Amino acid sequence: MGLTDTSEVLLNGMKAALGCWQKVGGEQQPLYWVLRLKMADNQLADGMLVEDIQPTIPDSIRDTTIERFRTGRRYWDDIRYSTLEPVTQLWGTIVNTARVVADSDRVTNGQKKVFDYPAESLLEFFRSARERMEVADELYHVFKAMPAPECQALAALLNVHVDARLEVDTMRRLVRLLDHEGPMTPEEQDDLSSISNTSLVSATFTGLRGSG
Repeated sequence: MGLTDTSEVLLNGMKAALGCWQKVGGEQQPLYWVLRLKMADNQLADGMLVEDIQPTIPDSIRDTTIERFRTGRRYWDDIRYSTLEPVTQLWGTIVNTARVVADSDRVTNGQKKVFDYPAESLLEFFRSARERMEVADELYHVFKAMPAPECQALAALLNVHVDARLEVDTMRRLVRLLDHEGPMTPEEQDDLSSISNTSLVSATFTGLRGSG
């Protein structure tokens, strides 16, 4: 299937992230397998089919992972997403998981049920996505050019040109700040203050939302 330049960067970035994650224990995480199954389901897994991947999932998480994959498949089968490129659904899974983890005010009840993965698992994904600097940098520039708040959040989390170590609490606060719209609430002002000493803020947040 043909891919646009942007789609190719997104797909290659996802493959690189999963490859790095596998090396540090990703195969023990349902989110890792759901992403791999989603790639196969969308014919983005270099010829591998869902049926090829399912038997390789560890026994202890196989049934729950397959059920989560099927639930996610039903979510993306909604007519609202019929025009999305397949690779967009992969990164959409990450976006929605980030919103659930951060308890964003833009997350729906349906998304909470489908994308409720552990925060630590999502953190492992982003750390793996940043492992290969040249790949992460390409992803950063792709998402940074997209004005949607969720894309700006991804850009922030993939930015390898910062000196702050990415941790669960920082990830949650950053996603919440970037994903919300309008003037910041007192709680968000506290979030901003708590991470204002990291270059993640100055690199990706300044000027995105007003404070008044």
